[in-house]
Amino acid sequence: MGQKVSTYVMRLGINQAWQSCWFAPKKEQGNWLQQDKLIRNYLFTRFPEITQIKIERTETELVIFARSPNTSLITGESDDSVDIILAKITQIANDQKIVIKPRLYLEKDNFSAQKMANDLAQELKNRVHSRSALRIRALQEESRDFVVRIKGIIDGVEMAQVKKNSRGRMPSSTLDSLIEEGRAKASVERGQIGVSVLIYKGKRKKTKYVNFNT
Repeated sequence: MGQKVSTYVMRLGINQAWQSCWFAPKKEQGNWLQQDKLIRNYLFTRFPEITQIKIERTETELVIFARSPNTSLITGESDDSVDIILAKITQIANDQKIVIKPRLYLEKDNFSAQKMANDLAQELKNRVHSRSALRIRALQEESRDFVVRIKGIIDGVEMAQVKKNSRGRMPSSTLDSLIEEGRAKASVERGQIGVSVLIYKGKRKKTKYVNFNT
């Protein structure tokens, strides 16, 4: 059963922290959850370079923390993309009283699961053969324990299939194991290919608050 549950959800409160931090009135809980999902979908779709998004809210503020290995691809040369992002998020929030504060930070971890998933999805979009793409990922992540799965109509085959590549061990049933999860989609001519990446980063027993300033 542990193999079918999200590794992130299983470890919430153990060694993983919430990615949405707020307390909402009962009337606003559903709206805030839906807005968080729309904001994440918009940012991840428009900027595949983003590896992590955290949202904090109060009744008057909406703070969005985002990590990316290359922040200039998101902000643009003259920060012209920031105004577009703010306009779209304001439209999603649909409340003129809320002050929106985006915060963009440089991703320091070179072995990010989401970054690996984004890179693999981009290679599949560029029609790189799945076996070659998986082999390249394995060589680049040689010092890490990981599992990569791709699902869909791969390499022009008419039937959907699943391909997997792994290295080392993946103790997914051990709750004190810190396992990072990344997911991405590659849109191709015959549909979409799903990419799932798991990276094992050792043992961590206590939850630490995710500080984006470090």
